[in-house]
Amino acid sequence: MAISTIDRRSGVSGRSLMPSLAVSALITTILLITMGSIVRVTGHGLGCPDWPLCYGRVIPPGLTGAWVEFSHRLLGAAAGAQIVLLAVLAWRENRDRPWVFWPAVAAFALLIVQVSLGGLHVIFEIPPVTGWIHTGVAMLIVGLVALQLGGTLPAIQPLRETAIFRNRRFTAWLSVTTGVTYLLLLTGSYVTRSGASLACPSFPFCGSETSALRRLIDIQMLHRYTAYCVATLSLVLVIWLLTRVQDQRLKRFAYVVGALIVVQLGLGASNVLLHLPMWSRVLHLAVAATFWASLAILWNLGRPQPQ
Repeated sequence: MAISTIDRRSGVSGRSLMPSLAVSALITTILLITMGSIVRVTGHGLGCPDWPLCYGRVIPPGLTGAWVEFSHRLLGAAAGAQIVLLAVLAWRENRDRPWVFWPAVAAFALLIVQVSLGGLHVIFEIPPVTGWIHTGVAMLIVGLVALQLGGTLPAIQPLRETAIFRNRRFTAWLSVTTGVTYLLLLTGSYVTRSGASLACPSFPFCGSETSALRRLIDIQMLHRYTAYCVATLSLVLVIWLLTRVQDQRLKRFAYVVGALIVVQLGLGASNVLLHLPMWSRVLHLAVAATFWASLAILWNLGRPQPQ
């Protein structure tokens, strides 16, 4: 069977399982992060007080908290199995493609770190520092899986030929936006773990100058200023794509990115103004992970191509 020029360059044949597995792994990993948020906001972080078992059992007892936490572990097992399989397929099929192979290897390595962190988080009774690192590593894994998807999914490979990706200013802007977005994820997790979520009672400004809360206010405002920076960078990125690109697929992608940042800002505001409702807190993290993955896919399309 003939293979197109793009297929030859991408190194992914039509029979490869890697593109569909990358899609599945990305969805499962974002669902895992969402479930982790549900565990946290419902107060079931110690629903299973031991690890790797739950109350000393493979199957937990009929307790709500145990099953909420155990559901998170089951999703973790499903995501982990897919990440391992992606690494195996990358080794078999894509060792000559660094931007597919090395993200797969890195995701596998971080998976080992993440599993260990999850165990330590339970054993030490969910201290803030392990929770913060746990979230940061989880988002790195999301980004690495998104890179694999962007590098292997046949439907989006032709987009690499779009002229906008040969514009150095655009690709530099895209790189900065992607990097600052990861910093935003870290600051958001730090706000949650430090107890600064309601240090500022107003939005978009703080609305509080209480000296007793100065440290928490600074943490909250650092996150907000980073969010405003990401929103500005993303808006410019979206306008750039909508005004300089003719391909309708890229334009639709730009609309998705724009919609995600608007929704995320709205969820951030609702967290403050509605005093941290559970639904808003869970969606805030889920949308953040989706937005981050979208930028990682777009960045993969714009990275320099081997000659």
